[in-house]
Amino acid sequence: MLTAITFALILTSAVVVHELAHYLNARSVGIEVRAFSVGLGPVIARKRWRGTEWRLSLLPLGGYVDLPGMAPKVAEDGTLSHADEGMATKGLGAKLWVLVGGVIANYLLGSVLLAYAISLQPSYQEIVTGQSVTVHGSEVSLVTPGSAAEALGVRAGDRILSVNGIEAPAPDQVVEQVRTADGLALVVARDGSTLELTTPWPPPGTDAPLLGIQIAPIVDTVPFLRALPQAAAFGVRVIPDMVKGFVSGFASAVRGTDNQDVAGPVGMVTMVNQATQVGLAPVVLLAAVINFSLSVFNLLPIPGLDGGRMLLATVVALRGKPFRPGQEEQLHFFGVMAVLALIVLITFRELGALFTG
Repeated sequence: MLTAITFALILTSAVVVHELAHYLNARSVGIEVRAFSVGLGPVIARKRWRGTEWRLSLLPLGGYVDLPGMAPKVAEDGTLSHADEGMATKGLGAKLWVLVGGVIANYLLGSVLLAYAISLQPSYQEIVTGQSVTVHGSEVSLVTPGSAAEALGVRAGDRILSVNGIEAPAPDQVVEQVRTADGLALVVARDGSTLELTTPWPPPGTDAPLLGIQIAPIVDTVPFLRALPQAAAFGVRVIPDMVKGFVSGFASAVRGTDNQDVAGPVGMVTMVNQATQVGLAPVVLLAAVINFSLSVFNLLPIPGLDGGRMLLATVVALRGKPFRPGQEEQLHFFGVMAVLALIVLITFRELGALFTG
């Protein structure tokens, strides 16, 4: 249940922020917005405010904004004609501003979340800057129920002062002692007290001894405001890698080969489940990565996505005349269907891998 709630919150917040940016940018250039929905599917509550119908829909897995002028007018006899309101009446600059809003919003939210994750877990700064951080020791972040560590008396939050005489050990030093030492002596700090925990090690008849703890390095704290510009720069720096990853992942889905660059719904839920088992910082880090991914993905020049809409709007402006009524919408439809087909292929492969272990 916790995994499902966390996944819904991450996805819905990312999509709602994305759509809210479209709404704000549209209003800033004088476009009235017909509806804004939090959630998808049947509407369970609605209220009209400032010319927009604000909706709360049944399925908490996203949201949408209804902008006028995005589709052709349909006459009573079914004849299509060009829209003459909203987006259709604006120049290229205004259209691009409205369309790029969601991309900018996900990038900004990703930057804020990543900075917050770094402030929670300063060791994440190494991911962002690529530079090693100075480790001042280790802390137990999780103790597996029923493990040797629980029997020994180790608790989550214990600071490891020494392991087998090694003072202020880094996580890899603790792991090495657990793997190779003959006997285990831990000195931990807990609630202002120092405790000595010793046990024969490894347990009799055990080839690969497992203590049953997760360890986090103790590093210097990083204030949120100091981490924010680093996170924002990281969000820009990873764009080429993300684009390559999307291209590689979709190509692998079409070929039917394994690929770790793109995750479908099953892969995302699996990552959320793993993150929730560790703590808040990994969940916030994952939410940041998802927002950066959505930002870059929506920039791809695929019809139906924001990038595809910006591309077609630019083509119309350069050629000096619009497409035939309904033609642009057909391109967007085929683009969306292609993306959905790729997601289905990726999902089937993830399910296959899940069921086969």
